Amino acid sequence: MLIKVVGLFFVLSALIILFSSSPYFGVFGVLLQALSFSVLLCIYGMPFFGLLVVLIYVGGMLIVFLFSTVLSAERFPSAGYWEILVFWFVIGGLSLPYLVGWEARLFQDLSFLPLGCEVGLGEVFGGLSIITCFIAFVLLVALMVVLCFGYEHTQNNLRKL
Repeated sequence: MLIKVVGLFFVLSALIILFSSSPYFGVFGVLLQALSFSVLLCIYGMPFFGLLVVLIYVGGMLIVFLFSTVLSAERFPSAGYWEILVFWFVIGGLSLPYLVGWEARLFQDLSFLPLGCEVGLGEVFGGLSIITCFIAFVLLVALMVVLCFGYEHTQNNLRKL
């Protein structure tokens, strides 16, 4: 029963992120999703990875949302009636199977093992770690270029005022 409640919070937070028109609501959705995922990891016997999710994922994403809030947020965000109606309709449709006692037959055969039971964990990336680091470096350079162009664009707009 606890897993179903955590799953509902996971879906609810994903819908909050999907329908949020303001970064303020997006921060709440990301925080709720990370906390529900870490609780799910703790239920399945991996509390260390649950703690890592909270520390790394939430910390990084909250910094990103902080910058987006400073740059683009309205002072008093508002949600339209259409978004609220669709949000509660989707919530009702997704929570209805849990309320009437429907069981997901698809996931009954899954088993969850701790990470220590895996064999050959170091072979997951293998020789691809160099390519992964190269892709990360290229993305970092692209981010720096976009930030430089964005900074230059904001300076031109300020001069026109």
